[in-house]
Amino acid sequence: MNYELLHNKFQSRKNQLVLDKEEVVDRVLRRYKAIKIDKKEIMDLMNDDQLEYGSIFCCLKIDDVQILNKIFNSKELKDFQWEIEDNKKRKRKYSFKNDEESTYNQLILDEMEGRRIDVVLESLDGKYITGFLVRNQSEEVGSYLFSLVGGAHFSDVNVKNLVVQARELTDEEYKESYRDYLEDLQRWNLI
Repeated sequence: MNYELLHNKFQSRKNQLVLDKEEVVDRVLRRYKAIKIDKKEIMDLMNDDQLEYGSIFCCLKIDDVQILNKIFNSKELKDFQWEIEDNKKRKRKYSFKNDEESTYNQLILDEMEGRRIDVVLESLDGKYITGFLVRNQSEEVGSYLFSLVGGAHFSDVNVKNLVVQARELTDEEYKESYRDYLEDLQRWNLI
């Protein structure tokens, strides 16, 4: 991979690649037929140490079967099948105290078994997405999101500083994430 060439392409197009948070949300909604959900539905987000709960501005659910069938790779599908079989074999039953917990337990089960993806978006500055989670680790969705949010991370010094500080990234980790971003831009034909 010619990172110098990709870097030069990014530099020449970076103004078009810096997307505000609303534009990113709109693109994900359209591409994956996602649905906005309240962050309170994902009850364990408050305990998540990857994002700042107060800065989570949007959560999206992807559960369209046709979309999910297209975006999971063979390893992901194999992992989901293993989870399904393991849950059946163990006859797993999840206890719950009320309807809210029952709904949450079903959400977790659906994520584990590949029936849904939850996307959690954070904005530390109120303008750009500074962090995100793809719950159930769809490689495609994570790559696509990074191609959309990375422009601000690698163009705007203020956003870069927020991200580096919030994620406690070393210089080497930041450089590595830039290379990943360039690869994602190429993958999605954005440069």
